Amino acid sequence: MRIPAFSSKTVFEAPRLPLMKAQALLAEAQREVVSGRRADVGASLGFRAGQSVSMRSDHGRLGAILDTNALAAARMEATQSVLESLAKDAQSFLGALIGARNSEHGAEVLAAEARARLGSLVDGIGTAVDGVHVFAGVNSDSAPLARYFDDPPPPSRQSVAGAFFAAFAMPQSDAGVFGITAADMQTFLDGGFAALTAEPSWSADWSQASSQNLTGRISLTEKIETSVNANASPIRKLVSAYVMVADLGAERLNQGTFQSIADTAVRTIGAAVQELAILRANLGTAEERIATANARMSVQIDVLASHVDRLESVDPYEASTRVASLLTQIETAYALTARIQQMSLLDYL
Repeated sequence: MRIPAFSSKTVFEAPRLPLMKAQALLAEAQREVVSGRRADVGASLGFRAGQSVSMRSDHGRLGAILDTNALAAARMEATQSVLESLAKDAQSFLGALIGARNSEHGAEVLAAEARARLGSLVDGIGTAVDGVHVFAGVNSDSAPLARYFDDPPPPSRQSVAGAFFAAFAMPQSDAGVFGITAADMQTFLDGGFAALTAEPSWSADWSQASSQNLTGRISLTEKIETSVNANASPIRKLVSAYVMVADLGAERLNQGTFQSIADTAVRTIGAAVQELAILRANLGTAEERIATANARMSVQIDVLASHVDRLESVDPYEASTRVASLLTQIETAYALTARIQQMSLLDYL
């Protein structure tokens, strides 16, 4: 009979593999106790792991949309604030126009106020939120309007001066503007001057904004415009009204000619205020759609999180019991290994 080979080394190393497996299982069980989630979701769930991955993906997409909606809502809130301010300024200036158009020094007062209103408008239209100019459309990295009375004069002011000189053969600062008739001024306002704030002159000389508004996906199935741009009709009307009062030589015109400017400005501002209300209402509708979409997605996120939790979570008591059991096994294996190492054939020879 053949006696198989045998050694004490074989006996010593026999418990090592089970011990290493027990230590790996202990590490997984301890992670599960701490995190409350399965250590290896794929191995634990099997074919249902695909459900977990899909739901986590949907959860992440909805969360990302909520984040972008928050940014869009902040920009829209800032836009509404500016539009409200523009409307209040326009109403105030409209009252001043009506009250001072016939006064002795009304032209000087109104021209100064028009300059201030125009400056406020340019500042408001230049509002940026997180580096995004809210009135610039898709050209959101550029301020839409230049300061009209800056030095050197921007293209917008140069175009007004050029059109005035072409119509009357003198600059606005010339004393000869006193002789311009109301009829001639009205012709200029309705023709050459009106063309300055219409396309293509508006985009060429005044505005750096894009007429294409920012759009955003506010839910998995909805996409809407989330901005207003400086090329909108009421903004161009307000600029036109302020400039005609502020920079057509109002202080030097005769009373009748200045009144033609004031009357045109009143009509222009009145139309702008009405259009601003429509613009704000449309923006408010978009804000409401975002709020509704957010509420709906928040519910979906909660449902998804609940399903994922049911799939991936572990029973903390069961996990703690496994940890205790594995610790007992490992301690027993260590004790057994120590006993085996103390054994020697010499003791039995």
